Amino acid sequence: MKVAGGMVSMRFFGRSNSSRLRWPVTELGTRLSGPNGFLAGRLPVPPSKSLTNRALIAAAVAGGGLIVDPLDCEDTRLLAAALQTAGWRVRWSEQVITIGPMTPVESLVTVSLGNSGTGARLLLALLASVPGHFIVDGSPRLRQRPMEPLIKALSALGARMEASNNRMLPVSVEGQRLRGGQTDIRPGVSSQFVTALLMAAPLFLDGLELQIVGPLPSEPYLELTHRVLSDFGAEVERSSDNRQWRVGGGGLKQIRWCVEGDWSAAAFPIAAAAVAGGWVEVPGLDRASAQGDRIICDILADAGMIFEWFGDRLVAKGPVTKPIFADLGASPDTFPALAAVAACRVPGSKLCGLGNLLHKESSRLQVMASNLRALGARIVVGDETFEVEKTVDRKNDLLRTVQAADDHRIAMAMAVTALEAGPLDLDEPSSVAKSFPDFWSRWNALLRGEASSD
Repeated sequence: MKVAGGMVSMRFFGRSNSSRLRWPVTELGTRLSGPNGFLAGRLPVPPSKSLTNRALIAAAVAGGGLIVDPLDCEDTRLLAAALQTAGWRVRWSEQVITIGPMTPVESLVTVSLGNSGTGARLLLALLASVPGHFIVDGSPRLRQRPMEPLIKALSALGARMEASNNRMLPVSVEGQRLRGGQTDIRPGVSSQFVTALLMAAPLFLDGLELQIVGPLPSEPYLELTHRVLSDFGAEVERSSDNRQWRVGGGGLKQIRWCVEGDWSAAAFPIAAAAVAGGWVEVPGLDRASAQGDRIICDILADAGMIFEWFGDRLVAKGPVTKPIFADLGASPDTFPALAAVAACRVPGSKLCGLGNLLHKESSRLQVMASNLRALGARIVVGDETFEVEKTVDRKNDLLRTVQAADDHRIAMAMAVTALEAGPLDLDEPSSVAKSFPDFWSRWNALLRGEASSD
């Protein structure tokens, strides 16, 4: 990485839509690395993307801070670059992000968040609360994802914003110090709208009293928001059901903050053990984490897996032996991994609470079903449900094609599926750069029974 004039030169992870990765299991390194052909290996996961993004915003609100062991991926780089473009000082060294105070930019500033819905929503609320004229934009897919609940709530607090169709990106923002006060929000498809308001609230003159109305999807993510705000010194109170929040307007503290391992990424090595059998060690996880995706251990334990802890190292022992039944309304990012396990091992499985998957990086429910059907599985999909009537067919002598749909979690789920289905041809393998740039090298090492580096 090159640093010039105290500012970081942002490095992005390049993609090519024409690139294809052919990865028959034998080419990746045999998975038959343990006794009886079972897995026996180790796969370290990266730091949490959700926590890195929240810490970036918290440090920007505080006017400075150090983020230690951040996730270095496409989404976090995009958010850091957007903060820098908007006027904050940002320096990214190998294991630390240093955030400095904002210097308002007099000219119009356009920032693009690529395909990062979290980054776009967090940044919209932040930029509405500081001086400047900004346009927030993103990829064609991000332009299709909803922003209306956040725009309505910010406008009710006095923000000056204009959006495409009043609902989506691009959004023009005339930033100013907001008075704040009382408002409500109907988050609808994403708790990210709530998080965006709460993270910006310490900048409001009168703070924020927020009432959440209607369904609250992905509620465990608000635990992460509460943790980051509290660690950065916010005056924050909430009701036991997370429906009422109060955040003081006294700003945040400039602190040194460490990012823990990512449970969303850990779902895939855990799923590998569930499909292939044997064991996988996943180091760097917090057993008591507020990350909702750690529920995957409970779900798969009910389906026959065994989990053991040794400090911060989780050992997952498979395979699953019983159908999987789970409501994923609070942890939708576990769906691709669990769908792969169910379609490979256990007919009769049913996953529900999937209504907001339409608004992710892809229409995940439909994309996963389409891929698995192409591999011989019989899948029944409802508006919010996914059922496996028949598992995938194994074909060692035939290379079959599956689609990532430019979705990092779909790509990683197809890696899991290949353990049972046999050789696959995956388009857009580089989509994993969004959250786990080293995924393929670490996956290869796991399948070869090697100890990949942290």
